[in-house]
Amino acid sequence: MVKTVLSLLILLLVLAHVALSRWEGWMLEGEALGKAHQSLSVAHPGWSFPAHVIARAPLRSMATPQRFIAEAKARGYVDGCATPAPGTYCEKTSKVIARSGEELEPLQLAVLVGPDGELRSHLPLADAPKILLDAILAAEDRDFRAHHGVNFTSLLRAAFANTREGQYAQGGSTLTMQVVRSLNQHTEKKLERKLREAAEAMGLERALGKDAVLQMYLDAPYLGQQGSLSICGFQEAARHYFSKDAKDLDLAQAATLVAVLPGPGKFAPDRHPDACLARRDRILNELHTRFGYDVTEALKSPLALRLEPPPPERFPSYVHAVRLELEKNLGHDVEYGSGLVVETNLDVVMQQEAETLFPLKSKVYEDLVGHQKSGPLQIAGVALDANTGAVRALYGGLDLQSTGFNRATQSHRQPGSSFKPLVYALAFMKQQPDGTLAYSAASTEPNAPRLFKTAQGPWQPHNVGGESSVTASLAQGLTWSQNIATASLLDDLGGADPLIALAKEVGFDTSNFPRELGIALGQAEVTPLEMAKLAATISNGGTRVEATTILRAVDARGVERISPPAPGPRVLTPEAAALTRDLMRLVIEAGTGGATRGIPGEVGYGGPAMGKTGTTDAEKDLWFVGATPKHAMVLWLGYDQPVRIGAAAADLAAPLWGWWMGHSTRVDGTKYPEFSTEPKVVKQGICTISGLLPAEGCKVIWAPFLPGTQPKAICTLDHASTDAAYAPEAHESLWKRKAREAAEADAGVAPQ
Repeated sequence: MVKTVLSLLILLLVLAHVALSRWEGWMLEGEALGKAHQSLSVAHPGWSFPAHVIARAPLRSMATPQRFIAEAKARGYVDGCATPAPGTYCEKTSKVIARSGEELEPLQLAVLVGPDGELRSHLPLADAPKILLDAILAAEDRDFRAHHGVNFTSLLRAAFANTREGQYAQGGSTLTMQVVRSLNQHTEKKLERKLREAAEAMGLERALGKDAVLQMYLDAPYLGQQGSLSICGFQEAARHYFSKDAKDLDLAQAATLVAVLPGPGKFAPDRHPDACLARRDRILNELHTRFGYDVTEALKSPLALRLEPPPPERFPSYVHAVRLELEKNLGHDVEYGSGLVVETNLDVVMQQEAETLFPLKSKVYEDLVGHQKSGPLQIAGVALDANTGAVRALYGGLDLQSTGFNRATQSHRQPGSSFKPLVYALAFMKQQPDGTLAYSAASTEPNAPRLFKTAQGPWQPHNVGGESSVTASLAQGLTWSQNIATASLLDDLGGADPLIALAKEVGFDTSNFPRELGIALGQAEVTPLEMAKLAATISNGGTRVEATTILRAVDARGVERISPPAPGPRVLTPEAAALTRDLMRLVIEAGTGGATRGIPGEVGYGGPAMGKTGTTDAEKDLWFVGATPKHAMVLWLGYDQPVRIGAAAADLAAPLWGWWMGHSTRVDGTKYPEFSTEPKVVKQGICTISGLLPAEGCKVIWAPFLPGTQPKAICTLDHASTDAAYAPEAHESLWKRKAREAAEADAGVAPQ
């Protein structure tokens, strides 16, 4: 008998030890659960804080009046010349009256809601009004300050009730246990779950304390529905139902929100006003009884809802790029679980111009060259700050919202000749054994039809339009986009490998670049964003930029999760960048990019600029890659299913680039920024073919040189006989042809 009792006692002690060990384990889980969620490093249904994406306006003192008015218009300001008031502008007087203070408020672009569809904003405990906190405790947990996470009296009462009913009928949950349920997502109605929840609640309070638990409770509960979005937490509920912050709630409004807690399906004031009103009044009476509040006027108050509309989304292409950048840099849990305020690099004026200009010009161009059955002519564009890489504007196509495909950042297409500047930059970085540059703008390369022996077999590129010459100076090769001369140059530089290595340093993903000479002519596939980084690097003097839509991102606790990027490394020598840049300026001043200045009847960009056209085989992709001293801007035109467009980049991409740049920068005044004068570059007229000082009969191009590197000898070619052997067919641009045809029609000349 004694042995039996002893055995039972030992068994009970073992079971008690196991139970206590398991209880302690659950408490530790509660501690870890609380700390992980308090740090805003996890996201799941019941605990997600969408990111708010904003764009700040420039300071009034830093902006022209035209820029400040344009920024005000983007924020919904109205004409107030007749009746000036906050939220108005007047173009006649160049006056803007901000809604609050002297400066314009941030423009909200989007709220990045996670896959759970929960709208939730952090409400700091210090900002929560006492009336709200008292209402919560009066309705949900009167003994909150007295227990340690579990009210065992309530729990036993619920257990007896459940036993009597033969099913799960009462919860007995404390406020802390409700928080745990939101955090661990365990909702099954079983005794073990309830015990575990109780232990985790005690662990949560042991680790964080009462105030931190109450803080979590303010953010956690589901309090309503706005279409497909769930309204969660008291801050978001205050905005949704009353269009105000929680800190500004009055007594009746605070009690109304607390009345919804048992379930919006029964008590949401917009859907069940009578039930909500009755429960609100019970809570008000409890506040009077328990805390001594005077609730006389609050009981007379109607619900008086002011429902806030769903958060708008502006500029979906740009926001899409922000979302992808957040996912890449921070991951899902931080993006959707930390309540980020994401300050972007957006230039509202430049973005709005793209949103207006590109759909319009897509239709105009289709009417001009003919419609295709493969869908609309798509346009993608990127504009960067040429010195920092900040993405100022980004347009991903006509249908990004329906497809989710951003052509500016995700579409990989061949860039054609717009990739050639990198070949010339590579040449200008090559040095002789004595340290002098191996190449200058006067250096020449074969430019007559020839076969290249490559690892892939014989290859014979052709110059567009049939133009060729016995040789071509590097200035001529890039300015007039000579394929043969450029391929010859890369061949002399060692082939594809050194070019791919440089492309990687500039910021291209080179993992799928073909290792063949054709890469010199743009046979690798790239994105518009990558090409914009190339243009910026050349424009700014050789420093790589990390193109980013995000200036900084700060979470709900004030912790900076993304900081402004540090300057990138130098990847081009200042000399190589300056010489390449000035050759690209020649493309606009005397070459294939002239239409950036405008076409008959429509003015383009008039300031200092560099650029390069790119037209792929059969005119399936059209590019213009260019920059000013301030902005690097890239355009791509094409069809998603590649088909012939029926025009060249010089005809369509170049003028569109000029219109976008011109229209976007007009609000910043008429004084154009200038390119750096360091290192010093001088201009010298040379023969386009020989690269020597021009003689009679030479075609001249004004090429850039480092001082002292200009050619000294005079050209001795017999151009009368030499040039005739390579005479191209006469080329007429699309816009000149259209202008000629219009003039002939006015004159009554029959079309040929």
